[in-house]
Amino acid sequence: MFKNFSKVFKFTFHNQVTTKGYKIGTILFAILLFAVPAVILFFMGASSEEDEEGIKSCGADKIYVVSDNTPLEDFNSLNALGVEEYTAIEYIPAKSVDDALDTVKAGDEKTSLILEITHEDRISERIIIPENSTIDKTTAENYEDFIEEADQTFTVLASGLPMQELAKVSIPVNSDVYTADGYASDSSLMNDKAALKEQNNSEILKVANMVLTFLAIIVIYFIVIMYGNGIMQNVVLEKSNKLMDTMLVSIHPQALIFGKMMGILAAAFLQLFVWIAALVGGFVTGYVLVENLYPKNELAFITFLKSFKEMNLFTPINVIIGVLVLLLGIVFYCSISAICGAISSSREQAASNQGIFVILILVSFYIVIFNMNGTSFANWIYLLPCTGAFVLPSGVCTGLCSTSLALAGLGIMVVLTGLLLFLAGKLYTMMSLYKGNKVDLVKAFKMLASNK
Repeated sequence: MFKNFSKVFKFTFHNQVTTKGYKIGTILFAILLFAVPAVILFFMGASSEEDEEGIKSCGADKIYVVSDNTPLEDFNSLNALGVEEYTAIEYIPAKSVDDALDTVKAGDEKTSLILEITHEDRISERIIIPENSTIDKTTAENYEDFIEEADQTFTVLASGLPMQELAKVSIPVNSDVYTADGYASDSSLMNDKAALKEQNNSEILKVANMVLTFLAIIVIYFIVIMYGNGIMQNVVLEKSNKLMDTMLVSIHPQALIFGKMMGILAAAFLQLFVWIAALVGGFVTGYVLVENLYPKNELAFITFLKSFKEMNLFTPINVIIGVLVLLLGIVFYCSISAICGAISSSREQAASNQGIFVILILVSFYIVIFNMNGTSFANWIYLLPCTGAFVLPSGVCTGLCSTSLALAGLGIMVVLTGLLLFLAGKLYTMMSLYKGNKVDLVKAFKMLASNK
């Protein structure tokens, strides 16, 4: 049945990987996939580290406060907030900006600023740099950052509330989160670190499962679209070249179709593995750079990666099963493209038949989307090959799908893919010397069933 399969496979694989476009595309895209995550993580880490440095000094030791609503309010209480670089500024009330400018000029003050507060539809503030000041524009703008940091206290002071009222609104608010059981036992999630951690991990799990599911869909879709048409065109090649008699004598139909399909898919998988390795390498490089150069970073993505180990995700056996399902899912969809090529008499017909497996992919995609229930799917979604190819890799890697269910889905996919390849060989033999009107999929199976 598989006589000369290896020869067909080697010939097809060689033709795919030796083209200039294949080599250049694989290498350039791999470089891009490596560089982009590494560079992005590096700059995100640098930005996060800068944020940790705190608010820079505005360079002022005196600030004259001009307010049309609270001229006597004591803004010196802002020093009590303990914000570094802003604990020893002298706040002096002034009647107007002009009076404050005259005072600064008369005292030849070089490190003073003027803060004007107005009350119209909302509280607005403006910072004025006096003439001959040693404080430049960039340094003065740092006071804006301080106002944002002390937003609540600054708003209360600017609104004219007495200091005793300020003490009331500054009382810290304690909050707790309870589950129904935890409320009954007076055990909050904030106090129960294990429960809080479990809740956070649950949220991370949802994100990981969703991201991996959509990645699987994207990978399968693009590989099947890119290489499925190539499989159809290769399967129908001998028909258009009038070489059918010779081919069927020396090579079994199943071996011919399977050899062509696996030769093309081997090239696709090689390209895919190179790209995945480059992408993983880019993330690992970025992760190592950020952790070593910016150890105080609080990037959500880095926290996300660290949580994988704690949650026991991506265990070796589950990753192996997930990868096998992903690869076999691609083979499953491509076996349908081989059937489309088998029933085609020319390359033009093969191109028009491409819609058969494209529609199947789209229908399967919408089935997955509409049946997405939180973090998991119904068992039949995992077991049905056309949808299992999308959801099983993420489900088994994140532990949302049991290993036994994943193996069952993998087994069904193997059996059905083998059956489709067998049918492709049968249809190929039956249609090899067919002369007549265009044959669609339904008509082809009717002819196969009646053996005519």
